[in-house]
Amino acid sequence: MPPGASPYEILADRYDALLGDRAFIRLRRSFERLVRRHGLVFRSAADVGCGTGTFVAHLRSRGAHPVWGVDRSPRMLAQALAKNRGNGARFLLQDLRVLRLPHPVALLTCQSDTLNYLLVPSELRTALRAFAHALEPGGHAVFDMIVGDGPHAGRVRRVGVARPGTPYEIHEQRAYTLDEVGAALVGSGLRLRGVHRVAEPRPEGGTVRLNFVARRP
Repeated sequence: MPPGASPYEILADRYDALLGDRAFIRLRRSFERLVRRHGLVFRSAADVGCGTGTFVAHLRSRGAHPVWGVDRSPRMLAQALAKNRGNGARFLLQDLRVLRLPHPVALLTCQSDTLNYLLVPSELRTALRAFAHALEPGGHAVFDMIVGDGPHAGRVRRVGVARPGTPYEIHEQRAYTLDEVGAALVGSGLRLRGVHRVAEPRPEGGTVRLNFVARRP
């Protein structure tokens, strides 16, 4: 990503064609399995790191209202606004570390390895505390992360697109260990209910993508 550029400034208008549409099929399938397995019931929701707003539209289609989409990329939010025009979804330009919703919600989702963009454990702890504050008592946070151990823990490089001849951005992510995620949850205000492996697609060798379900007591 060029110095000083906003995240996804280059990719926003082609993100769905390159990555987002394929990723949504997996996200929706995984999410619906978690809803059934944990008996999740929600009347309101927020999707943090919402990107182009495809999952926001899915939450609205399930009857949740209000649904907030939150992202720190103005260009991605512009795509999300266009995609969700007329369906009642609302959007906020915010960094997830300082998440402030107008009202608490019953469900908060954060997917597509968004939390892996936080490169130090203290930032992950800050984000999870913000998630808890954004939830109603009894509400749930559902988030995925790439997790690794040993030499696979730490910072990893990610390329934003894989199609030759197209503009690209290089994004930096950290593969956290399970112990680090557990430590970040301690004192966050969230209580872990389940950890589930995401079957497809496989991340880089030595790492695994996991879904976490946590509840605000």
